[in-house]
Amino acid sequence: MIKTISLSAIALATLGFNSAAHADITDFDSPRIYTGVGYGQYSFEFEDSENDTEFDDDAQMLKGYIGTQFNEHFSVELAYQNFDEVSDIDSKAEVDGVSLAAILAAPLSESFSVYAKGGWFEWDADVEQELPVGSISASQDGGDVFYGAGIQYAFSNNVQMRLEYERYELDDEIDPEMDVASVSIQYMF
Repeated sequence: MIKTISLSAIALATLGFNSAAHADITDFDSPRIYTGVGYGQYSFEFEDSENDTEFDDDAQMLKGYIGTQFNEHFSVELAYQNFDEVSDIDSKAEVDGVSLAAILAAPLSESFSVYAKGGWFEWDADVEQELPVGSISASQDGGDVFYGAGIQYAFSNNVQMRLEYERYELDDEIDPEMDVASVSIQYMF
């Protein structure tokens, strides 16, 4: 009898723990604020046919963001992205910026969702070109549309992980393109 009660108690406790630990990303009554940090790799490339130059390099990036999730399908997010320096044979570039995006999500289960995002990216770039007699440095800035997609997994109602791809096409004379793959951890209040 004692073993039966003990096994029953363990089974009930395990079921209770599993349902308490199970995250439901679709269950909330009002907008929720969230914040997160991410790490990724990005590819930076451009082709300047006028000056017969090409640039292609990969580097790391960090981002921090804060957002509001209004319901299980729609969020708005403000982010800061810091892209590490990329360099080619005789060129260097470093980009950072702030973005504002709308996110449209489709829950696949209580813990998984897929999403698409799009928004505006305000950027600053420091560029340096090596010449036979020295170097030329310049700072550039601008604002451009960006887009992306990803998947999100909820470990709990408060902690989620994202795997994400984003594409930035900076509207400059040389039209640089940045493709970013990142992983992020976020906390929802």
